[in-house]
Amino acid sequence: MKSLEELATIDETAITDLIPKVILQEVEEAARARRFGRSLVRINEDLVRTKGRSIIIGRRATLSAASVSEGASLKAVDAGTLTYSSSTITPSKIGTHCGISQEAIEGCELNLIRDAVTEAGIALAQKEDEDIVTELLTTSNTLNAEDIGTWSADKAYVIITTAASMIKAKNWAPKFLLIHPDEMRGILVSSLFIDASKYGSNEPILNGEIGKLAGLKILVTTNISSGTALVVDSDRAAWMAVRRHVDMKRWDNPDTDAIELYFYMEYGVEVTDEDAVVMITNIS
Repeated sequence: MKSLEELATIDETAITDLIPKVILQEVEEAARARRFGRSLVRINEDLVRTKGRSIIIGRRATLSAASVSEGASLKAVDAGTLTYSSSTITPSKIGTHCGISQEAIEGCELNLIRDAVTEAGIALAQKEDEDIVTELLTTSNTLNAEDIGTWSADKAYVIITTAASMIKAKNWAPKFLLIHPDEMRGILVSSLFIDASKYGSNEPILNGEIGKLAGLKILVTTNISSGTALVVDSDRAAWMAVRRHVDMKRWDNPDTDAIELYFYMEYGVEVTDEDAVVMITNIS
């Protein structure tokens, strides 16, 4: 597929025909470069390949082991019942749109075209991340930071490890800490903080990731309120069901003499295990 730059080497008719495909590709690339929320959830794409409007996600409970005396019955000390629960996720639609003037197309004004494309991708990524974080914040599994102390170099570590321990106590493995920029100082001054630049070349760094503390990758975003943080086991806490990847509708609008591009996605996000996410509140 041609890039926007390569469109400048072909005639106007070919540009008009190719631009929707090229822009759709670049919108997805712009969104991918900005989004981080998908790292916090598990992704299900079954609805992309089916006609269904919703999907049921099963949640498996855990088993525990127990000490057994010689000759004793295991059932007497451990029920051994593996239970399941389910959550129904019904995707909804989001969208954004932009217009590209005929003059920009005829003049191959690639900067104007790329600006529109990039902004569309950023808008979709921002909305998706916002929806994911908003759903994670619905958890009732909370930790009040005021019960521990001020968000400072020593207290930051204590608060975070306390929240992580709440998840570990349920036999899950917390992986991410999500904070607002206002809470960065309490993290950065900790002697236990590991800057992302010190990871090494083999470990990928996510958008918004600044480093690690207490074994958790730290993501900074304004999609969470100041004074609030999330600790998440991304393999267990929530699911994102995708029904429609970034899609585009094109309209040659004679009234504005422009190609108008409408971008849509369909997905749903649901917390399926509140034990795997902790919301820290009242960070001072």
